[in-house]
Amino acid sequence: MTIYRPAPIRDVVRGRMRELVATLSTGQRLPSERELAVRWNVSRMTLRHATDMLVAEGLLVRRQGTGTFVAGRPVIRALGLTSFSQDMRSRGLRPGSLLVSFRTLPADTALAGALQVVLDEPLFQFTRVRLGDGEPLAVETTWLPVASAPGLSEADLSGSLYEVLAKRYGIITTTARIAIEPILPDERVQTLLGIDGGQACLRLRMVDSDADGRVVMVANCVYRGDKYHLLADVADAAGATTGVRP
Repeated sequence: MTIYRPAPIRDVVRGRMRELVATLSTGQRLPSERELAVRWNVSRMTLRHATDMLVAEGLLVRRQGTGTFVAGRPVIRALGLTSFSQDMRSRGLRPGSLLVSFRTLPADTALAGALQVVLDEPLFQFTRVRLGDGEPLAVETTWLPVASAPGLSEADLSGSLYEVLAKRYGIITTTARIAIEPILPDERVQTLLGIDGGQACLRLRMVDSDADGRVVMVANCVYRGDKYHLLADVADAAGATTGVRP
């Protein structure tokens, strides 16, 4: 004889919460805990536990003093030689950039070594906030030898730098070395991305090179951890491929 056991009330409420979230749009506010508790005839403690589970899964986000909202789906970026602009377009988002700073400076010891240039060689340094549908997703600081892209200006940095380098200067990057680490944002990044100090971020340090092994540029990029996931395809010796999303 099969004995039917009803699902625990917490699981039932969590299921109802998922159904509710599926009917709402990103950024839309959920009804209050009190309203949902009355609607579903459950305790507020049970409802809060279900909400906590969905927050932990990234489906919901709490905002102090304003309520609980449907979280946006994170952008999944494939690690490789695609530009930020290409990533955004491939996911149906409108890419954009806000130029924070643009200047030239002499290469110090660390930058000269990374870019494989002589000490004090003039470099472009620029910082941009990268946008997806107008929302700040990343802060990128890039260093590039002036001799590689003479005449590069602020007007060239509203879109893809890769496209500018390829079309105007014939520079095409073919390899990239990327180091990734989790960080908490400093005050400057918090301000630029509109986040608080407790929001985890991902920092990517990238060195891009051309087909001859010459370093094209180096960059330090900070991505919002709640908005960005990274995807890498790794082939083993037998040719198998594994998707990795940190």
